[in-house]
Amino acid sequence: MVATELAPSVASRRGVSEQLAAGYTAGWTVLLAVSATCALVPAARSLAHDLLSVDLHVHIRPAPRPTLRAAVGLLVNNVRATGWPLLAATLGAGRSTLLRRVTHAAVSVSLLVNLLPVAAAIGVYRSQLVPYLPHLPLELYAITTGPTSWLLATHGALTRRHTALIAASMLLALSGAALLETWAVPHR
Repeated sequence: MVATELAPSVASRRGVSEQLAAGYTAGWTVLLAVSATCALVPAARSLAHDLLSVDLHVHIRPAPRPTLRAAVGLLVNNVRATGWPLLAATLGAGRSTLLRRVTHAAVSVSLLVNLLPVAAAIGVYRSQLVPYLPHLPLELYAITTGPTSWLLATHGALTRRHTALIAASMLLALSGAALLETWAVPHR
């Protein structure tokens, strides 16, 4: 027998909510580690500038006047950026070995693309950026929940009910994040 057949799956040892909490915690851990590295290591700041397009010399400016259109635009963009792994799971992308591997890679890249620039910017700009991030806990929830849901789905741990609840929680979190990012930041 293969060792993976002997060991119970991760999903069966912990419930869906615990897995989502673990994913969220891992997201915070990566965010804080990258932020601290960029804040403390000059070479990391240069790397953030070169690889992640974090401008090291920009002056943080107040956000434009808040509008409902801006909030809706943020919501649509963030749902598209963070929700697609759940859609891939719902559509059964995990059934085919090749498609599952491609989606695993795409989910990993998407997670890094959504997480690393924010973490690096926090490390580079530090306290200057904090007033512009009231939405971060809600947005990070969505950034980590999509990939965690994909992994749970590939292990057969998500029911339709779980998927619907996760999708609703992501939409609610991203709606709150869009409102905070639009109205709760410093404005001109």
